[in-house]
Amino acid sequence: MPEETLAVVSFTLRPHDRRESKMIYLILIFLLGVLTPVQTAANARLRQSVGSPLTASLVSFSVGTSYLILATYVQKGTLAADTAAFRSLPWWAWLGGVCGLYGLTVNIFIFPKLGSVQTALMPMLGQIGMGMLIDTFGWFRAAACPFTHLRLAALLLILAGVCMTVMKKGKAAVGGRRLFWQLTGVSGGAVFAMQPPMNRLLSAGLSSAVHAAFFSFLSATAVLLAIVLLRSDRRCLPLIFSLDRPWWSWLGGIIGGTFVTGFAFFAAKVGVGLLLVTSICGLLACSLVIDRYGLLGAAKRPVGAVQCAGLLCVMAGIALLRLG
Repeated sequence: MPEETLAVVSFTLRPHDRRESKMIYLILIFLLGVLTPVQTAANARLRQSVGSPLTASLVSFSVGTSYLILATYVQKGTLAADTAAFRSLPWWAWLGGVCGLYGLTVNIFIFPKLGSVQTALMPMLGQIGMGMLIDTFGWFRAAACPFTHLRLAALLLILAGVCMTVMKKGKAAVGGRRLFWQLTGVSGGAVFAMQPPMNRLLSAGLSSAVHAAFFSFLSATAVLLAIVLLRSDRRCLPLIFSLDRPWWSWLGGIIGGTFVTGFAFFAAKVGVGLLLVTSICGLLACSLVIDRYGLLGAAKRPVGAVQCAGLLCVMAGIALLRLG
């Protein structure tokens, strides 16, 4: 075949291959989102056993760090980072784990103040909003993506879908005495959204998404251990080794490690905004199934047409976002 023909064939195949690869990435990101409610259920069961949300989080992060130690050593044969990585990376690239820890801690503290509905909704709003800002302005050295009218329409559709999915009959009012906790919830989601681009940059500097996830978890575990030791929660530490819990309650840390590794890898492939909203779609879909059938020890809750329609709105918004 002549070289000119080969060049034309190569040119015409590449855009199709890129679209196909991006679809595969989105499916995998959706599945990562599906794992999030499973992680929450595992950590909630762990919390019942140890009696402290911070201690339960410490156990989860410690298990995740151990899992990532093994994965990093298998992949690279060492846990140490090249000194060139420390010199070339900005200081904030190492703070992804702290951002994830802040988002998790905010959820723990706003739940008794706002209830389950707004604890789900407020961080989601923060995640989506910050993800769009990062993509639009190229913050944290992310690739900038212009904010078009099509992306605005997609964002509004996604926000409407999120609200429809998480809102139940007794929807709580926004504002008033709850405003502080609502804004705190939004801030938790916004800070959590900073974690993927930070870990993406760290992953590039270390040439490994798994290695980056290890450092992310290690920093969060160290901070959390210091907090637990300084608080009265340290009295709950002996309960960590209690056997009175199902085996799957230990999976939260492993799922978290997989989640952070996947986010570090996919952030560079599809952009932070699309990454977050696709994972949220998986999160909502799995949450509705868990509520509907009472899985993983959760109480059964009716799932109506409004929630299903909201999930379809989110999916439609993601499809529209891909076009934008």
